[in-house]
Amino acid sequence: MEIYDLGALICSLRKQRNLSQQQLANLLHITDGMVSRYEANTSIPPFETLRSIAGIFNISMDELCGMKHQGTVSTYGLSETQTETVKSLIDAYRLKNAQAAKKLTQEQFAILGQIVAELSK
Repeated sequence: MEIYDLGALICSLRKQRNLSQQQLANLLHITDGMVSRYEANTSIPPFETLRSIAGIFNISMDELCGMKHQGTVSTYGLSETQTETVKSLIDAYRLKNAQAAKKLTQEQFAILGQIVAELSK
């Protein structure tokens, strides 16, 4: 089992973006000494700071907190009908995976038909 190290993750993300501790501190509106303490695991960032760190490095809170990233699906810019179709497709595939079926179900074929219809508009 791998041990989660928030400080090492923050340091790694900061270095990947070629940011100094001072630059990250400025973005977070804190001192560089506080960033140093976070990276050394001698202080734990409050929730709002964790949210800011996730936003700065464009990662999910799950990823920042050491949980396996599950991925997200953005429906930004889609109509309500298109959003519902995407949600239905996701639910249908989850059902398929839970049943470990080898072929698409009738419901999945119907949803794919809805997607084709939406894309054809």
